[in-house]
Amino acid sequence: METIDIEEIQELMREEEYLAICQGDDSVAEEALENARIYVQAVAESYGIEYDEADSVLRLAVKKRALAELYIYAAEWTTAEQYKSQAAQILSPLAPVAEGILASKSAGYTAAGRTDWQGYR
Repeated sequence: METIDIEEIQELMREEEYLAICQGDDSVAEEALENARIYVQAVAESYGIEYDEADSVLRLAVKKRALAELYIYAAEWTTAEQYKSQAAQILSPLAPVAEGILASKSAGYTAAGRTDWQGYR
């Protein structure tokens, strides 16, 4: 599988939206795609995962983040937030679990009961 190109991003959008955002300048989409790669690579590396665009999960995250970057460029904040959220949701299962932290915290506490509670015996 090759690296993601702007044609793949175009396929995820309606043609008129792509044209309205980029206005015939594909460098806008190229910059959005590069920003998405940088973001996903940084997140993956922070999780201890090697960045590889052949990985289907990372590939999908890059595409979603690239769409977010395009909508940010177009000042379509609501749509951009939706795509940013989707990219984050795709990446979140890859995050390492902090087992030491979770194991050291008590999930609950049970105290022994008393026989004389409010007069009940």
